[in-house]
Amino acid sequence: MLMNALIVGFVVALAKFLDWWFSSQLSRPIFIVALLGILLGHPTEGIILGAQLELIFLGNVNLGGVMPSDFTLGSIFGGAFAMILGSKIETAIALAVPISLLGTLIYTVMKMVITSLVPRFEKHIKDKNIKAFNRLWSLQFWGFELVYFLLGFISIMVGTNAIKALIEAIPTWIQSSMTVAATMLPAIGIALLLKMLWEKSLIPFYFLGFALGAFFTYDKATDGRLTKGAVALTTAPTKMLSLIQIAFIGFIIAALVVMAELRHNNNNKQTATETVDSNDESEDFFND
Repeated sequence: MLMNALIVGFVVALAKFLDWWFSSQLSRPIFIVALLGILLGHPTEGIILGAQLELIFLGNVNLGGVMPSDFTLGSIFGGAFAMILGSKIETAIALAVPISLLGTLIYTVMKMVITSLVPRFEKHIKDKNIKAFNRLWSLQFWGFELVYFLLGFISIMVGTNAIKALIEAIPTWIQSSMTVAATMLPAIGIALLLKMLWEKSLIPFYFLGFALGAFFTYDKATDGRLTKGAVALTTAPTKMLSLIQIAFIGFIIAALVVMAELRHNNNNKQTATETVDSNDESEDFFND
């Protein structure tokens, strides 16, 4: 348990480190939970949980002053407890969503503490005390990292047995409801993303992807028996295209659309430039 707690604490601190310095997508569930699974010795479960949790939080993005739920913290703890306890994806989702909301409160408190140090930073700048400025900056950064490391470490050390007892105490009918909710939440994540990206011009592409996944099937022979001198085959509908193949086709279509848009914009710029030059020549003619 000690090693698991150290790993979870390290991954939480690493995710916040990546957010602090790079503002990259490496703290998204699809990467950070997969990394957590590899370190915990459950690489397959980590990749599956990361993909499932990414679908749920797909629409959670930080826009302007809106503070979304801390999906990174929720995904790490949800995935960690599920892998350590050997639970299903429903457990990870049931834990990830409320923990992500709690993580927003923790992050807000951390920001308030860091912001309260601004007057001290300003004083060091005014006094031209660069050493004190650097020392205070290092203190607040490593303090930020240490808090999140301890949060992951202590939660696993203290909370694993409590979470296990909580899951075992949940009635069967509630666990069945959680299974249904776990199936629906990825669709809600995609819907949240579409709400931001949806345009009328995207409607054909959306239904094209749906059709490729839903309608391109064929009957695959799964069994055959000799009946009255003839072979009777048993078939099952099988998809012709996997999600990866559909995504590859979508990438090609997206590339064609982007190139067409760029070509259209360049033509507009060229036309505008020629119009301006023509007007300048006309003005020069009349000025002469």
